[in-house]
Amino acid sequence: MGAGKSSLINLIADRDIAKTGSNLKRCTLTWTKYVVPKLFEDGMQHNVFDTMGIENPELEPYEYHRSIKNASRLLRELDACGGTSLLVYCVQKGRDSGALRSNYRLFCEVLYQRRVPVVMVVTGLEDEDVMEKWWERYHRSLEASQIIVEGHACVTTLKNEKVKYELSREAVLRLIRQYAIGTPVSGGWKKEGTISAFMRRFGRPSPEDKKLQNKLQNDLEGRCGMKMELASKAAKTFVYM
Repeated sequence: MGAGKSSLINLIADRDIAKTGSNLKRCTLTWTKYVVPKLFEDGMQHNVFDTMGIENPELEPYEYHRSIKNASRLLRELDACGGTSLLVYCVQKGRDSGALRSNYRLFCEVLYQRRVPVVMVVTGLEDEDVMEKWWERYHRSLEASQIIVEGHACVTTLKNEKVKYELSREAVLRLIRQYAIGTPVSGGWKKEGTISAFMRRFGRPSPEDKKLQNKLQNDLEGRCGMKMELASKAAKTFVYM
């Protein structure tokens, strides 16, 4: 089941702009850009990207590589839009900790090298009398898994929980306002040019691309626990896609 990313987008916008689904099939198959005008008092426009969840590579290698391709395209689109100001890690209570660690290390440690603030929003907490209590109970287990975030919000995205919904939206907006950096970070991900693509097909990639590919592969194996074959394929995707 999804972590509620699309519902979180709607919570932020305070209107239904993202499609949501409650069945087992993913509602967000790739990624979608949403423009949210006048989110805060300054009237600035915010671009919010709703992304596909990435599964545990050991359980679903085909799905994992497909989502890696989508992530690669997303990184290039983010750079084209000026960079990334904040990573919002949306998780649903009770989700597998292996997938949590894999996603966190991939985006925070490998792709962004800890240069972009990361926060966590925990969804599905409408049954909690005090939603923040969830964090008090479980944050130590996250830290034990080396999942460290700058800030967090415990929320529900259900509109029929009116009081908790309003509290949730306030908490998420406060999180964005506090931790989004003023100067977005560029990941340096560029579309492969015609000449470099031609050289790579004949086994002669540029030294810079090859160096980046090797570094990514080593990080994916060492930090994300990928097997060598999958890490090699994922590294090539990020560098050349």
